[in-house]
Amino acid sequence: MTDIFQKPLTLITSTLDRFFRLPWMQQLQRKHPKLVQFLHNRLGLQNFLGLPLTLLLGISIINYALLSEIAENLVNSPGMKAVDSSVGLFLYRLRTDAMAQAFYYFTQLGTTWGVAATFILVAAVLLVKKRWHYLVALLVAVLGTGASVYFTKLYFHRERPLDIGYYKASSFSFPSGHSAEALALFGIIAVFILLERDHIRFARFWATLCVVYTVLIGFSRLYLGVHFVSDVAGGYLLGSLWLILAVCVLEYLLLHYKQNSGIKKLRPL
Repeated sequence: MTDIFQKPLTLITSTLDRFFRLPWMQQLQRKHPKLVQFLHNRLGLQNFLGLPLTLLLGISIINYALLSEIAENLVNSPGMKAVDSSVGLFLYRLRTDAMAQAFYYFTQLGTTWGVAATFILVAAVLLVKKRWHYLVALLVAVLGTGASVYFTKLYFHRERPLDIGYYKASSFSFPSGHSAEALALFGIIAVFILLERDHIRFARFWATLCVVYTVLIGFSRLYLGVHFVSDVAGGYLLGSLWLILAVCVLEYLLLHYKQNSGIKKLRPL
């Protein structure tokens, strides 16, 4: 974890340590030592398999619940349809030819060819640098997101917004593949940058640029009128699920690599 998260996690862990030292918890530990030790390990900062993994799993569950809610309300909720329509019409009225053309060229970076080119470039760098663990995480994030988007679109068969699209898109609307792939691909790239921050100049700047790019890709889909708000939100949630899974896989591989190498402490993400 980056330094910005280290203090909050340490605060949470110290608070939990005090909780486990309470008299009634001590009494519970004497009766059920294995159970209490298991809970303590899941909420500790000794390594990634403790509190960091617990938090990531918790975020994943919340994320999946939100995605399921959006998907379920896609055809049943008048409120969601009203939000989709009103936001789409609002941005359509603000659209100018110059901005629309600029966003049109920008959004091409999020097409299958744009994602494939970025993926190949990053994979090539990881191969040259022999960062095999990073390469596995990259594959999980990008390929998992791509497959999920493809089958989810086929399942829902949602049509694109009518009459306000800047150009005609051929695939189905939900979820936004551009948004999902942008978050998964550039999210994992940002993780790589932060992990290697000691060896990359202006690492925080490049990581921030990844976040800005991801946000702009989603906005461009709305501005060009080729997606609804719920499409972009669903894309972000789907991409973040695979990003979290990729981070878990990466940290698990790094943890076991460090242990097998005889290095006890894992450098925090």
